[in-house]
Amino acid sequence: MTHQMLRIPKLLVTPVLAMIALVGCGSVNSGLPSSVTVELPDGTTTEVEQGTGAPSLADSEWQFYRTAGAAQGMAFMRITFGPVGNLESFEDNSIAPEIFGSSIRFDGRRHDTTQKGLQYAASTYGAETSDGTGFTFEGRLTAFAAGLQAGYATATASGTFDPDDQSTMTGTFSYSTRVTLISMPEANVDDEFTFIAHRVVE
Repeated sequence: MTHQMLRIPKLLVTPVLAMIALVGCGSVNSGLPSSVTVELPDGTTTEVEQGTGAPSLADSEWQFYRTAGAAQGMAFMRITFGPVGNLESFEDNSIAPEIFGSSIRFDGRRHDTTQKGLQYAASTYGAETSDGTGFTFEGRLTAFAAGLQAGYATATASGTFDPDDQSTMTGTFSYSTRVTLISMPEANVDDEFTFIAHRVVE
């Protein structure tokens, strides 16, 4: 992964206030790329535009669980996909909920966080294999303090559907964060773990 997402927890109150004090006022666009290259589970790569998705995930919700490490078996988020399999939101959000709250929206627009003066914009990029058995989606997020870019992040899930149960999928979830406005090495985090996800049926 090249950019970064998840665990923006280190963009917490004191660093955020420091960033705001440093930059004053200003304005930028969302800072999100119009397209990115993703690698699919079969090893192929493809260039996908912002807002695209994996058709097999269209109009669905999935609960994601860790399958390794100390948090094995723990739910880490519920993900909602839109009409073209585009990543719409992280619900029951475990990505810095003290900042972003329980939901992160991937619509490319600016949204306020729970921290005064801090906003974010996030968008989605996704594709699936030619036979529809596997997929990759990537969520990109840019954080802003006082209108200037303060950090960026990427979360990527790459997985395959269970051939015997299309309501189950397994794969790898990775994330990375970087703070760009000031020097905060401890806020630059990278992690990767395996997951299992189940379709949410109301």
